[in-house]
Amino acid sequence: MLATSWLGRGTGARLMRYWRRGVWVGAALATGALTTVALRTGGLGGTGPLLSVLGFFVSLAGLLHTVRQPPVTVPADERLDRAADALAAAVRAQWRSEWRLRRLQDPEPLAVRWSRAPAWLSDLDAAVGWPSRDTQRPDLTGRLPDISQVFGYVPSRRLVVLGAPGSGKTVLAVRFTLDLLDRRTADDGVPVVPVLFQASSWQSDRQSLHAWLAGRLVAAHPALGADGPSGTTLARTLVESGRILPVVDGLDEMPEPLRAAAVWRLNTELDAGAPLLLTCRSTVFAEVVEAGDVLTSAAVVELQPLRFEEAAEYLVRTARPLRGPHGERTTAWDPVFDRIRRDPGTATARCLRQVLSLPLMVAMARAVYGDTGHDPAELLDRPGLATPEALEQHLLDAFVPASLRTSTRWPAEDAARWLAFLARQSERRGSRDLAWWELRSALPRPLRAVGPLLLLGAVAELICLAFWAKGADVGVPVTAATVVLGLCAGHLALGRTGAPARRLLLALACVVPLGVVVGALRPLTRDLYFHAPFTGMPELLGWLVVGPLYGLSVAAALAATGLTPAAAPATMPFPVLRNRYGRWVWKTVGALTTGVMTALVVASLFFTAPGSAALVSGAVGAVAGFCLVRGEGTASAEQAVRLGRRSGGQGRRFGRALWQGLRVGLLTGIVLGIGFAVAEGTVSAARAVAQPEFPVRGPVHLDADGRRSVLAGDGTRFGRQADGLRFFVPARPLHGGLVDDKETYGESPVFISDYETVGDEPCTAASRCRPYSAVMEVSVRREDEQSGDSVMVRLPDGRSMPGYYTDEVLDRRAVRWITREDAPQLFTSALSFGLGSALGLGVVAGFAAGLHRWLGAPVDVTRTPSPPASLHTDRDTAVVRAFLVTFVGLSTGISLTASLPAGMSYAAIVFLPVGFITLALSAWGGLLTARLWLCPSGRLPWRLMAFLADAHERGVLRQAGAVYQFRHARLQERLAAASPDRESGPRSG
Repeated sequence: MLATSWLGRGTGARLMRYWRRGVWVGAALATGALTTVALRTGGLGGTGPLLSVLGFFVSLAGLLHTVRQPPVTVPADERLDRAADALAAAVRAQWRSEWRLRRLQDPEPLAVRWSRAPAWLSDLDAAVGWPSRDTQRPDLTGRLPDISQVFGYVPSRRLVVLGAPGSGKTVLAVRFTLDLLDRRTADDGVPVVPVLFQASSWQSDRQSLHAWLAGRLVAAHPALGADGPSGTTLARTLVESGRILPVVDGLDEMPEPLRAAAVWRLNTELDAGAPLLLTCRSTVFAEVVEAGDVLTSAAVVELQPLRFEEAAEYLVRTARPLRGPHGERTTAWDPVFDRIRRDPGTATARCLRQVLSLPLMVAMARAVYGDTGHDPAELLDRPGLATPEALEQHLLDAFVPASLRTSTRWPAEDAARWLAFLARQSERRGSRDLAWWELRSALPRPLRAVGPLLLLGAVAELICLAFWAKGADVGVPVTAATVVLGLCAGHLALGRTGAPARRLLLALACVVPLGVVVGALRPLTRDLYFHAPFTGMPELLGWLVVGPLYGLSVAAALAATGLTPAAAPATMPFPVLRNRYGRWVWKTVGALTTGVMTALVVASLFFTAPGSAALVSGAVGAVAGFCLVRGEGTASAEQAVRLGRRSGGQGRRFGRALWQGLRVGLLTGIVLGIGFAVAEGTVSAARAVAQPEFPVRGPVHLDADGRRSVLAGDGTRFGRQADGLRFFVPARPLHGGLVDDKETYGESPVFISDYETVGDEPCTAASRCRPYSAVMEVSVRREDEQSGDSVMVRLPDGRSMPGYYTDEVLDRRAVRWITREDAPQLFTSALSFGLGSALGLGVVAGFAAGLHRWLGAPVDVTRTPSPPASLHTDRDTAVVRAFLVTFVGLSTGISLTASLPAGMSYAAIVFLPVGFITLALSAWGGLLTARLWLCPSGRLPWRLMAFLADAHERGVLRQAGAVYQFRHARLQERLAAASPDRESGPRSG
């Protein structure tokens, strides 16, 4: 509706839309033209700053234009009503689907009955609102179809439903939810939205009722995590405004110490008149009341056991028909029930009658015998099933194989083992949810946090080892290993939730000691070409220090911006990738990415191979990527786009998220950069102060012009000018040539050492060069950070000029002397390098944080993500975020290093891994690691999500938003209690 009205604003609106598109198209064309010119002229390194400036202004213009868009003003009550309507539609669709999957409509659910519970379990009649005369009090006795009507009889609109395990409390809660939603849809004056909540997820000792309800709403319906009219989340606003009717199922499934706290919170935090339906086991609720209090203003009813004839009629009605001796219709259950009716006093008959009084066991018996054709007579004939406990365990154990009996993809024994493993993991976490992003908790403790990083490091190490095998320096694989080591160490130390200030202080506490180590180990000289604190460091020392430092710096930056705690799945759908062509988009992207990467690796490893070899390898990689990448479309793409427009301002949200991310990222980068730079600069400056004034000992000679010098034993004289500049005079003459070529060198003349072996033409008096040999003074002329330093020579006649290649023929000790920096210079260079690096890393980390905020924000209010859809959305988000972070990182790195030799290479080495790191730290990356660890051992199938979806369709699991749950708590408990030896069976899947 909003989109239609927007389109109807007239020609001005359409022109504005075309203008906005034109801005971005023009920016893309300008950037592409500039890049093309730079590539053709070979001047890409010099155009780095220009590209950065252009990208900055284009981004700024787009951001300002997006922010300037007028907000879509919707009244607060209307927005809440829309959200409530959308939530009601989503909840109704979800539980209607679950109702069908449990076959509760085939032919109809068991007619569960209830009656009033003992009076001492409920509140006073006056508190409930009952009339003073019993004759005017309505009868609470009823059957399953009457639950919403009986709830309406209670004046306080609070009802507690008790029953034995498996007595049908959850089915009643679902039926109550659907009945109220149907009345709401029929506009019967029921404005609230009934939502089913599992009490087992409530930490009532430290979590308030409203916070828990809002958190579960956001988990099941992520769009409700958006900002509401009151400043809190939309879910919290719906709860606090009374638009949610909590249907709290399974108080007995909470840990015992939390049950009384849960009832206390319900009594103290629910407003007067706030409706509630609560289910619990009868014995557990009696213990809670004895230890604490009743539920305020609540009436209490108790489910009654099924009558034997009701259970028998249901099983006979749902069983496969058989032909009797005279052609009559019969079933496998008829002889069993006839024996029980003829001889009801036997132990086996009494046992079966007791077990079939529970609706859960009736459903298990239907699945095990009525749907499979197995003979239920064994329930009376097998000696091991003579007790109710043994018979219930038999039905629960046989339910999974019976449900998956027709599957040709999952062998029954393997499926039972996989489900038992998942049930044990849920029991260990104390949860009923099977969340795919929590499977990493099944990994050994160290791998839970760093498993994805180790997987990424293993891939990078294999690539580096391949380069080393082809002749690259051994430092390549060593540096890769040390980077992964530093990254994992930083992630373990910093990858925890907490306040941003605390994370920043922890990151600073890790970076400062590294600055001290680098300051203590780095050389005190200044490189002539690349000004960085690590320049000149011994090679092995550089491998062992720079790698961990880089890994820890990235981990610290990501931790301080909030990207490294345990990843939760992203929830923003991508309409472009979620339409009917989405699978082909993904396959195309996978083919192009895999093909290009394969071609680059082949071209890099085999330099002598012709281009056709790289092209063929790239084509093979493209075909493999096309086959491996899977993409699923969804029919809700148009709805997501429409609701995204209705929410008003995806661009504004992107602008706010990017601004917040860059603000945090730049602050983090500056703090960490200053911390490292001050530590490194202070230690290196202190070392410089402690160094002797001259590299050799001896009497100090003072010249008339204020220069001081010391003569070494080999005749070399080391000195310092009055302004502090270092110089030395070698004992032997320097041989070379004086070249007068201002067009080439910019100055004239210049001294080139050993010119006769370097130049293309002989150095003769007839050319622009003449041979020259003399004892001359050598020093270094300080330039700016971009131009580097120059070696200067002073001839005996007093002329000074640049000396090219002179540092390559001089004694290394003498070169280190003239390039040594004083304490102020060391501190200044360290601070400059630290701030520059921190700025680049801060921009990349901030951009990643902004994308994380924006892509993690949902837009579709009615969209209830299934577990597979949640996984696909998180994968899409992770890939897009990694691509954008890599692009921004490379652009920033090229801009910062454009004037340095091999600047693009340095930028790629430093910033390219950041995008892959953000991909590894996503929830999808964690699942990939868990699968690679658990699937080869047979504990889970390779096609995990397909297996879970199949188990859900067959009724073994139920869906609650983006997670699965076992059909019943008793089924999960029974599977979890299965012997781990069952996991040693045949492995497939």
